[in-house]
Formats: sequence, C-alpha cells, structure tokens
Amino acid sequence: MSHASFDLRGIPLVLHLNGPLDVPALLGACAAVAARHPVLGRVRVSRVDSSARRYPEVAAAEVTRPFDPDRGPLARFTLVALGPDRHRLIFTAHGRVFDGGSKDVLLRDLADAYFSRAALPGLAPPYGEQPQADGAVAFWRERERGPAELLLPGLRATPAGTGPGEIVEMVLGGAEFEGVAAAAAALEATRFELLVAVLGVLLRRHGTTASPLALDLGTRTGETRHHIGNFVAEVPFVPHPELDGDLPAYLRTVQAELRELYRFRYAPPREASRPVLLSYRRRASAPDFPGIGAGVEWTVFNGTARRALHVQAVDGDLSLTLGLRFNPTAIDHDDVAGVAGYLRVLLRAIAAEPQVKIADLPAPPHPEPDEELQ
Repeated sequence: MSHASFDLRGIPLVLHLNGPLDVPALLGACAAVAARHPVLGRVRVSRVDSSARRYPEVAAAEVTRPFDPDRGPLARFTLVALGPDRHRLIFTAHGRVFDGGSKDVLLRDLADAYFSRAALPGLAPPYGEQPQADGAVAFWRERERGPAELLLPGLRATPAGTGPGEIVEMVLGGAEFEGVAAAAAALEATRFELLVAVLGVLLRRHGTTASPLALDLGTRTGETRHHIGNFVAEVPFVPHPELDGDLPAYLRTVQAELRELYRFRYAPPREASRPVLLSYRRRASAPDFPGIGAGVEWTVFNGTARRALHVQAVDGDLSLTLGLRFNPTAIDHDDVAGVAGYLRVLLRAIAAEPQVKIADLPAPPHPEPDEELQ
C-alpha cells in the first residue's frame, strides 16, 4: 500500500447508542448535519446489520477505507445495528474538512437534530479573513532552522508525512490524573502547557540537542466555533530544556513561546515537518439523546501515523488519555511502549515534586514495555 493511500484515510469517531433508537430520525439527523455544514459536501449515509462478534471487523473496515478527495464523498455516516436496542454510529471524514474540534460540533448538532426531528438552521460561511498579526513572515523565518536528529530507543528512521501506523495507549486516571492536575496548578500552568514541557524533557533526556517537536494548534475563532472544518495549524516548537535547569523555569519558557505561537497561528508556516507531533484537545461530554444511553469513542485508531511519533492527548474532567502513534517501519512497538512508560514515570515524578530540577528527574530506563499500557 502506498503512503498516498494512508493520507486518504479519514478522522473517525464512534457513537454508542443503547436503548430504543428511532432509526429513521437518526438517519434524518445525519442528513440535517450534512446540510448545515456544506464543507462536508456530499455525505454518504448508510445502515448495516452486524453481530456483536463481527462488529470489530466491520468498524475496522469502515474507519480505514480511504476517501477520494476529487470525487467524494468526503464524509460517511454508517449506522451499525447490533440488536434491537444496540447501535453504533461510525462517522469518518477526510482531514481536509474535519478536525478534532469538529467532533464536538458534529455530535452536538446530531443530538439537536435527532431531538427536534427538524432541519438545523444554516450557518454563515466561515472562511473569511482570519485575524492576522504583523510580522508573521519574520517570526516563522526565525524558526526555520531544522530540528536536531531525533533520538529514541530503537528508532531506525524518521519518516515524514503520513504512513502505516500502530498505537500505544495509556490512560492517566484517579490519583495519577489528580496528581498531574495538581502539579499543573501548583506551577500556574495548564495541563497542556505542562504536557508540552514534559514531552520536551523526555526528548532531551533521550539525547536530542534541539527541539524535534511540532504542535497542532486550533485556529477557531468566535465566528467559526460552531463550524465543522479543518481549523488546525501545525507549527514548530523551538524551546528545548537544558539538563541543568529546573522544570518551573523551562515551563515559563514554554508558556512564553506558546503565547507567541498563538499570535501567529492564523498564518502558519508552509511546512512545519518535525519528527514528533503533539495534538491536544479537551474532551467534551457525551451528547444527550433522551431515553438512550450514549457514549463516544473519541480517539478511534485508523491505522496511520503522522511523522515518526504522533502523541495525541485527550484531556477529560477525570482522566488524560495519551495515544502514541508510530510508524512500525521506523520503530518497534516495544520501544514505543518503553517511551510511553517513561512519559508516565516523568509525570508521576513531577506530580510528586513540581519544583524539581530536570537533572533530578528519573533517567530513561532500559527499553521495557510498561505493563500498564494497552
């Protein structure tokens, strides 16, 4: 399979619906969402029956099926009936017209259309002039220098673009999550800012001498917050920690750089290709379907990986889910599991002592997979 075909896979999510579902109303709601968001273009809506045993196969085939951006459609709704009162709605859309923030918009509008049994009001076109900041060209030119060579245990190559992928997932919940949240508050930082800093420390402790990191930053504005679309800019992140520094000082540098990136994210550089990418989003609550139990799989894996390592973080009210997507032609699963385990070790150490010096943080262990990882 060519790498181009991996680029054509979409961004999926799965909505679980358990209860007496009005199937015609839900299919009508799918059509209403498509009409409200013309950026999706012609949307395919279909219904299939499946046993619970066969469902994983059906879902995997659906979320990995490539799109044809020239012929369309660019989005698909597939309602899978597992029984009279058990359904799964699989939605997949091409990244040209969809992003992580669009998932919240999609589910909210879908629930509204299902509840009202009516068409949704139209939206004004969202693609007008976005806010600009003077000096964007000079700002990005200063950050054009190439990143240092990425060093990770077992890394054989640093692929660019999108290719075949596998994933290592871990969930920080309970006391672990509370510890990370408390550490961020003690350091007067958001959990996103702390995660950027900790990932920088991890890469530095593995031997990189300059930042190999890029960030996905949202570009929604007040005018586009209700729109489905691709409102993400991939930007290089330059600051890199010194081993003899302390975490709070590096975190202040991270915060200062993020403030600058936020100013210029609406005019991003043409190419921010770095071997490590971090995507972060706050998770919304599950939509409300009256009389039906609803749950959402927010981070469905589509079998691809961007760059050598793509860290996807979904931050909920009670847990932080981290998915480390990687290209298996460049690095093995056990090596990425070891990296994920070390990330957990760093987060635990910082939760225990937020004011820690970077040199006092645990060193990377010998590559061994973390038993807590999936």
